[in-house]
Formats: sequence, C-alpha cells, structure tokens
Amino acid sequence: MNVRSVSVLICTYNRARLLRETMLKLQTLQPPADCTVEILVVDNNSTDNTPLVIDEAARTGPFPVIGLRETRQGKSFALNLGLSHAQGDVIALTDDDVLPSDEWLVRIVDAFRTKEPLTFVFGKVIPRWGSVPPPELLTARAQDIWGPLAIVDYGDEPADYLPESHSQRLPIGANLSFARSALLTIGGWRTDLGKVNNTLISGEDHEIFVRLRRHGLYRGYYDPRVAVRHYVPASRLTRKYFRQWFYWHGKTNALMLADLFPDLDLKKVPRIGGVPRFLYRQAATQVMRYAKTIGRTDSLALLIEELKTLQYVGLFSECWSRSVRRAPAALPQAAPRVGSDERLMRN
Repeated sequence: MNVRSVSVLICTYNRARLLRETMLKLQTLQPPADCTVEILVVDNNSTDNTPLVIDEAARTGPFPVIGLRETRQGKSFALNLGLSHAQGDVIALTDDDVLPSDEWLVRIVDAFRTKEPLTFVFGKVIPRWGSVPPPELLTARAQDIWGPLAIVDYGDEPADYLPESHSQRLPIGANLSFARSALLTIGGWRTDLGKVNNTLISGEDHEIFVRLRRHGLYRGYYDPRVAVRHYVPASRLTRKYFRQWFYWHGKTNALMLADLFPDLDLKKVPRIGGVPRFLYRQAATQVMRYAKTIGRTDSLALLIEELKTLQYVGLFSECWSRSVRRAPAALPQAAPRVGSDERLMRN
C-alpha cells in the first residue's frame, strides 16, 4: 500500500488532564519517512477544559492538530465525524488516556507499506495501573475477563489476520489503524454502539470487523511492537465496575445478535420475550456453572462465572426491554444495582 499520509484520530470526553499527556506524547513521536501526519481530536461534548488542551496542542509540536466537536453523545458519532475530516491514507486510532511508543507511527506505516495489502494493523495495549491490581488478575486464566481493563497482549510474535481465520482475538480501538479507503467502503462505525449516551454500550470495535469480512476487506497484521500504554484508573479495579461492564456488554450483545451468530437466520429462530429460544438453554448452563463455584475457595473462578452470568442478565434485559417497548405504553427498564465499590478479588 502506498502510504503518503496518516491521520491520528482521538475521541475524547471530559478527560482534559489525561488528554494533555496523550497530546504531548504524540507530538514527540518519530515521524514516518515520506509521510505527513495530522492529529484529529473530536470533543464529544466535554464540559471541562478539553477545548483549551486541544488549542494548546495545536500550538506546540511538529504535527498539525485539528479540533472538532461532535454534539451527539456516543463514541461512534465522534469517530464518524473524525473520519469525514481525515485526509490520511491510514487512520490511526488511539484513546485520550494512552501513551504510544516512540516508534508507533513508524511501525504502523511500515506494516501497511511492506505487508500484503492490509486493511488494519494493531499491537499491544499495555496497562498503566492507577493502583496495584490483584495478582490473580494478571494470570493467563483471568484473560477471559480483561475486557473492562482494555488490555491487549497477544504475545511477542507478529501474526497475520487472514479472512479464513475466525478464532483470533480481535483488536480494540485504543491501538488500531485502518486503511481509510476500507472504512469509507463499509460506511464507518455503527452509531447505536460505542458508549451511546454515556452508557457502557460498546461493540463498535468488534462489529466493524464483521463488516470488513462481509465486504471482503478483512486482512490485518498484529505487530507486538506497535505498542501503547493505557491508563487503568483504580475505579476499574472493583467488582462494581466489572459487574457494570459485563452487564452492559450483555446488552451490547443483544444489539449484535446477527453478528454473533452469522450462520443462523435469526428471523426464523423462535423467540420468547424477544430472546432467541436457544439462548435460554445457554444461560441456564451458565447459571449452573456459576452455582457450582459458589462456596469454593477459588475466588477468581467464582468471579469469572459470576461475570459471565451477568452478561446473560444484560442480554436478556435488553431483549426483553426492546420487546416491551414495541407496545405503546411500555416503560423503560432500569439497570439493576450492581453492588458496592469493593475490591475486585475480595469475596
């Protein structure tokens, strides 16, 4: 791929202090050879001094900074606005609490230039802990519940992501670059996903790869040296946050059922209360698995099964709520209480 320009795209909301650190780091990165760089920052209705931070960054450093404002609340709205203004051949996504490695842009551009035609490149997302995490959380067994922490570490060896591969773990938006032409072809991001209205609805990262496959544009590369460090605040290392995240992840799954089960024609699948009938069986199996861990001394196993069960609670809640809302007098369903702000691994 002939890469002559890169657009770094950041969406931000009320994180001025962290954003300032990110912008300062971006302005010190090694520039790719024969390649222009621009930085686009989309302010998604911040009420702090984010605009001042963006203006400050625009006055310092070698790379031009373009500030945009998206008034519709939701990360996908902000991403699509940034995409519409980006001029780069490559769109390099990162977050407003991330510190990229010095060679981040160089390695991204090199991958797009030297590998087989790619539509995405990504690498590690290494945590910067706001407080010391429980040691059990850093074990291989705990990787199933790393979602709330936004950690990506798929090993130290590069890997190709090919159309015929379906079992590889996918990237996340904190460290993910796309060929801009591919994003334009598939129409950008789905706006009902991605922290809509300040909820924990997510899924925008996963869903976009589904559409890349449908358009025959799925071909990527994992480079472990395309690395960033991502801030993980102490508030995310609690059972309360993990419970919230998995509950809302279940609600996200309810919005993506067709993507999660591409081999099924869900229009023909019987439903009970808006939920595909086969999911009741899956949920019952998960509840039984969770029940078997109660009372055991393995606190990590208990936590993992509890969170997987909560994911089904969120999925069923969203499906039931949408089914009820079809009636004119339906009332919105409130999210359940998710427990106190206790330490993550404490029973």
